[in-house]
Amino acid sequence: MPACQLCSGPLQPLLDFGPQPVCNRYLAAPCAGEFRHPLLLSQCPADGLLQLAHPWPSHEVRPRFEWISYKEPERHLDDLCERIAALPGVELDTLIAGLSYKDAPVLSRLEAKGFKRTWHISLNELGIHQAGAGMETIQDVLTVELGARLSETKGAPGVIIVRHLLEHSNSLSRTMGFLKAWVRAGGYLILEVPDSEQTFRDLDFGTIWEEHTCYFTQSTLQRAFEPFATEAVGLVRYPYSLEDCLVAIVANHPPSKSLSGATPQVELELGAAFKAGWQSTAALCQSTLESIRNCNGSIAIYGAGHRATTFVNLLGLEKLIACVIDDDPRKTGLHLPGCQLPIVTSSYLHAERPNLCLLAASPDSEAAIVLKNQAYVDMGGQFASIYPRSPRVWTPLKN
Repeated sequence: MPACQLCSGPLQPLLDFGPQPVCNRYLAAPCAGEFRHPLLLSQCPADGLLQLAHPWPSHEVRPRFEWISYKEPERHLDDLCERIAALPGVELDTLIAGLSYKDAPVLSRLEAKGFKRTWHISLNELGIHQAGAGMETIQDVLTVELGARLSETKGAPGVIIVRHLLEHSNSLSRTMGFLKAWVRAGGYLILEVPDSEQTFRDLDFGTIWEEHTCYFTQSTLQRAFEPFATEAVGLVRYPYSLEDCLVAIVANHPPSKSLSGATPQVELELGAAFKAGWQSTAALCQSTLESIRNCNGSIAIYGAGHRATTFVNLLGLEKLIACVIDDDPRKTGLHLPGCQLPIVTSSYLHAERPNLCLLAASPDSEAAIVLKNQAYVDMGGQFASIYPRSPRVWTPLKN
């Protein structure tokens, strides 16, 4: 039976989406032999952590296209650096390290504030040499032994920045064991993750993704460090249009008080509501699109990223959508994984005039997309967002 990444207790299955494709593995042509892996969302009844019961093999998740990269929000980083600079024991000569390229924007801001000893590990120093490797590969090589070796050869940092890695971890115990072996006694870990509470509350099913093995809320993140003899001494939420960011400031010392034992009722209710809303949401989306098709209409989806892939595949919409629109020349001409929909340019909107175009690009870019394609709107075309938090949210996704 699959075990919880935090407490090692048995997991309770929530939603079994069956075998799913790798979202970043675009296809040159429709193919019957795609790699697929079980996507089973589960929850721990003891600590409430939402997680995938069967994390995907990192070598399968690693992108096959070197141009694939993921950007994280940065608007909050100035405030975060102020908080780091104010931590007890942190001085301008404190060694501050980052674990990946995602941490470089924090280190550069700290350097501008006068911190003299900052660096982040290269992939080569982690023993990673595969082209296209990212967080899925980094998390796979982290061990206590590696952390101890870095501490001995590079120094034990007083602060380690780790942005958007924890949710990718196939083993939280390995990741935390590595970090504890690397950071100095009494030092700090700055751990940033996406906040899943609102996306789950909004029934945002596009948030489920094979690269995210853990889905933290403020409560589950607060309690995530006690099993590893560390303590979250600060927790900050930064609001964003797609999903908020949570930053835990974790001290490398045993917790001053225990947070375990109480039943995580709010988290369990969140998981139960997400499960209950799945069937009705999928059925409503399917019936709405079928009605458009039955009236000789057509549907497209804009944005060939992992959100579009999971939205179409998990909701079973592949036979109701004609194509995916994306003006990135590296994507056009390829096919979306799983549903195998063709990826075309936005000229499709004007040439074919689909009745509905679902927006699956970032919510922050929706206004620009609509403005760029105003001629399509003037011809009677309709844009609607797949994101429940968007002001343009598609009617079947409104709570």
